[in-house]
Amino acid sequence: MRSCNGTRPPLGSRPSVAIAAWITWLSKYTLIRMNSKRPAGPNAVPKLSVEASSADQERGARLYADRCSSCHAGNGAGIDENPPVWGAMSYNQGAGFANDAQLAAWLKVAMPLDEATLTEKDAIDIAAYVNSHERPVFRLDEHLPKAEQLGEYNAEPEPSTLQNQRDGE
Repeated sequence: MRSCNGTRPPLGSRPSVAIAAWITWLSKYTLIRMNSKRPAGPNAVPKLSVEASSADQERGARLYADRCSSCHAGNGAGIDENPPVWGAMSYNQGAGFANDAQLAAWLKVAMPLDEATLTEKDAIDIAAYVNSHERPVFRLDEHLPKAEQLGEYNAEPEPSTLQNQRDGE
């Protein structure tokens, strides 16, 4: 809802049931375990030691032009499969990346793609520059389904469906 400006599907709706079923199917007969090469737990992206208040947006603009614009465009609109980083189609103000420190921590470990060589100072400066631009406003109530849609598709299955499920069909 926040990062992609979407609307959460109603609880029990066809999309939410389909997503849950797909995840269940993917994990059937598979142990869930941590990726030993790169664990993606809560500390997968460590916080930076540099303070967000030390960011220099002007330096960030120069670094962005040099290190980021070839993939995300000089106007932040994104190029090909590379997403926009500001503007109407970018993440909104409620997204984690709208926080300079969070965006900078991710930039430090992930960008530029396949060449994550930014220093902490580079990352915080770029984050401050990127987040200084317009992006969609986030209003939670605009992203939630209407009350009458909740539970729209979560009716009890027919008894014959339950028996078929028990029989493995």
